[in-house]
Amino acid sequence: MKIIATTTQSNTQIKEDFVRFIEEGGFSYIPRQRKSIALLCSEQQASGVVVWQPEGPVLHIGGELFFFHPSMAKNRIACFRKFKQADTLIKASQLQPGDSFLDCTLGLGADAIVASYFSSGGQVVGLESSRPIALIVRWGMRMYNSSMNWLNAAVNNVEVINAEHHSYLQALPDNSFDIVYFDPMFRKPILESQAIAPLRLMANHQELSAEALNEACRVARKRVVVKEMANSREFERLGLIKLEFSPHNKISYGIKEIC
Repeated sequence: MKIIATTTQSNTQIKEDFVRFIEEGGFSYIPRQRKSIALLCSEQQASGVVVWQPEGPVLHIGGELFFFHPSMAKNRIACFRKFKQADTLIKASQLQPGDSFLDCTLGLGADAIVASYFSSGGQVVGLESSRPIALIVRWGMRMYNSSMNWLNAAVNNVEVINAEHHSYLQALPDNSFDIVYFDPMFRKPILESQAIAPLRLMANHQELSAEALNEACRVARKRVVVKEMANSREFERLGLIKLEFSPHNKISYGIKEIC
């Protein structure tokens, strides 16, 4: 998949952060020259174009836009702050302040941000096997700045690493993280959104392997958690204890306790 990078029509300056982003991604920089995204893609035979904007990079791909935003994480944390509504991920993982959390399937990073907030500064690492997704989210998080200090702190505490989770887990020592978490891409999407559509184009759709789960059990000190559709057979296949917090919820969690 060839992805190129350019500026907006109105701001053609190449700043230091943009240069670092291009170098990290190995993208080719193409001057905008007032050309449309479609024309740049056609001329360069590219699958997508990253447009560098003050708020963070935006990837145009497949007629969709992909960029970092913490909306779902923000809403979930806000529900807790305002109404003391418990978050199901935090209940499933039994995450405590100071715990370390390894998210093996980062995506847009909503679960990692929620974990970051509830772990109160504990180490939170997010793995993303898709390089374009990892770079967009990493830089989007770095550049994110809201009026809510609690949200900024949660976002900024997440370390994004471009890595395939099985290989990364194999290289870790025993008991490296308190919680190891997986949220594999659902085969059938629950909802359609501007964020999810391009994510599905670039994401890893492989099912969670038993071998990767075994590595996760070695790496975790407390618990391994897997998110899946409530009617999924994955919990049974992987030998997980299924937790159900509501019969009306379309998603559920499977766990393995680490003794």
